[in-house]
Amino acid sequence: MVYTTYLYDDVLVISLEGDVLGSSYEDEILSIFKIYISSNIVKCILDVTHVNHMNSSGLSFIIRSYNTLKDAGGDMVILRPSHHIQKLFAITKLRKICNIVYTKREGVQLLKK
Repeated sequence: MVYTTYLYDDVLVISLEGDVLGSSYEDEILSIFKIYISSNIVKCILDVTHVNHMNSSGLSFIIRSYNTLKDAGGDMVILRPSHHIQKLFAITKLRKICNIVYTKREGVQLLKK
């Protein structure tokens, strides 16, 4: 898995690419959340457009990310999950806590409500 981070309309965007199967990058990304939280950036779009596969470790990473932001008073949305990932979200009921969006603009609008 590789990732990039940037700000889009005062919202942190983390773009993941490849397989989200549990890796050392996950701890790095959680550390990045803490850096942005210390700067009062507590809203995030997790872009999974280019994620091929995800297992239970990947789902755990998403939950940990979501909880980190929620504990800081923020929120997170998931951008453009594949059909496979949407099925995982439905099976695990993750869709009930994490909103799915299909454009960054939609994500920003939802996060800034």
